Amino acid sequence: MIEITQVEKVYTSASQSMKAVQSMDLTIQEGEILGIVGESGSGKSTLGKMIIGLEAPTSGTITYQGKSLWNKNKYFRVRPGEIQTVFQDPQSSLDPRMRVKDIILEPLLALPRSERKIKGQADKLIQLIKRVGLKEEHLDRLPHEFSGGQRQRIAIARALITDPSFIVLDEPTSALDVSVQAQVLNLLKELQKERKLTYMFISHNMSVIRYMCERVAVMYKGEIVEVGNTKDIFETPKHAYTQKLLSSVLTVQEKKMVEI
Repeated sequence: MIEITQVEKVYTSASQSMKAVQSMDLTIQEGEILGIVGESGSGKSTLGKMIIGLEAPTSGTITYQGKSLWNKNKYFRVRPGEIQTVFQDPQSSLDPRMRVKDIILEPLLALPRSERKIKGQADKLIQLIKRVGLKEEHLDRLPHEFSGGQRQRIAIARALITDPSFIVLDEPTSALDVSVQAQVLNLLKELQKERKLTYMFISHNMSVIRYMCERVAVMYKGEIVEVGNTKDIFETPKHAYTQKLLSSVLTVQEKKMVEI
């Protein structure tokens, strides 16, 4: 579904330049959940931003179903809304002045008029808000009236309203309490199966990656240093950085969470 070939992202200032992503080759297969893991500053979020169109690659190509997403720094999509995202902090990613129903429906404004499907929109909105675990009466409320977990459910509903095929999940549970994290992760897994979605799941939490993902790509200083299925990565990591990452973050508490 996604093919990344020799992609680099360089940030420059008056005095220096910094490679956030360098010489990256990676594929994401249709229907899978691919985890992108690494410490802060490894380039995970930058990669996600290039796929969803918030950042232009300095060089290299990113294709979606064989079609280039970037051409001379202009972003292309097969269809607006085909690629969606759920950001890390639901408090900052939801407009505090908009009611929930308007937040969820807003992505439809990016679609051509012929695809907005105004007829039946209200029914779809009600079905969607209920599917993510909220109630119909919540549609007329403002974001500050909800908990962090509820706000993230609203963000998930917003991502789903355009019927996407591919979703970038950028640390979607790291701002939530552990008990709420589990609920949101289970919801994401259920939705992925129901809607036959493809996820790129960005996280630094290895226990979450182990629970969610079928394959894992490990990033270090802007490069992919190891890719493999989740079981192999966790049980027989080959790269020294992967080994160090696992030994430093898989605490006794996290291991118990994984077992649960």
